[in-house]
Amino acid sequence: MPARKISFEEAWDSSIVFLMDSELEREIQSIVDQLVETAKHPAVSEGAVIDVRGIREFLEAEPKALDVILKDIGLSEERFQRIITLLRKLGRIPGGLDSEWGMGGIKSRIRRDDEFALLVATLLIDGARDPELAQYIPRYYLDALNYRAFRGSTEESRRILYESSLIGTRGGKMGYYVERRIRTKLDAIGKKYGVGYGCGKWPVVDTNIDIAIPTVDDPYVIIMSSFNETTSSGQSVKARGMCSIYDQIRHFNSHNRQDRAFVNFVDGGGWLARRTDFRRLVDECHYFLNFHHLDMLEDIVLQHVPKEYFNRQG
Repeated sequence: MPARKISFEEAWDSSIVFLMDSELEREIQSIVDQLVETAKHPAVSEGAVIDVRGIREFLEAEPKALDVILKDIGLSEERFQRIITLLRKLGRIPGGLDSEWGMGGIKSRIRRDDEFALLVATLLIDGARDPELAQYIPRYYLDALNYRAFRGSTEESRRILYESSLIGTRGGKMGYYVERRIRTKLDAIGKKYGVGYGCGKWPVVDTNIDIAIPTVDDPYVIIMSSFNETTSSGQSVKARGMCSIYDQIRHFNSHNRQDRAFVNFVDGGGWLARRTDFRRLVDECHYFLNFHHLDMLEDIVLQHVPKEYFNRQG
């Protein structure tokens, strides 16, 4: 596909709304399957009578137990970590507070410390009725700490719940899968012409480059990528940052009489919902790419990367 600057209308009409990636879907489905399998434990299975002893044993025995319970009660990992931080601050967990424990650290401590496992089990089951916590935790979050009232769910209903709860996880992984598709295209170009690529800091611009071709030390094609299925407050900031990179590269080109290309790779329904920002991203770059126009990348490389970089890996 010949390299050219596509119009706003072409970019708008060819953008996709949702990322369809079979490997990403398999990864998320694998997580759901593990959670559903863990939830078959007698302590939390359909019709189970929830008690502190059973939940403590469940937490100690199953690596995914805490994940299952938090998803069952609708409490995010981040808010659960804040509650553990609060208990440490209040002195209810020995050792004081220096830095916050991540989920991995909390799970590890549950497995090796019976008292801590008991405290967490009690918190999850009866935290909503704790008078001290009611002074420090908003009711909306505190009410979730009521696993005693949970009577289990069917495998089907749990699967739906867990899939819904992993929407954020899927969103967090999308950037990797989007860049992987771009890198797959670059790998094919590299195999054909011997042109490499990298990522990192190039002093000419004030941010890390997502993809630099042929090397991050001497990039002739600079790609920044963004894929959003939903909108966020950070999109306008992202758009300004990408436009700033374009200005910096144009200034560098003009000052040094060079022809380095800035490529905006932007796709997803979240950008279609931000028409003004989307238009800026189409206008303020040398080339605009989305999945529909990704085949243009080969010709961009051929036009802008000096021939001495061909037939060698960067």
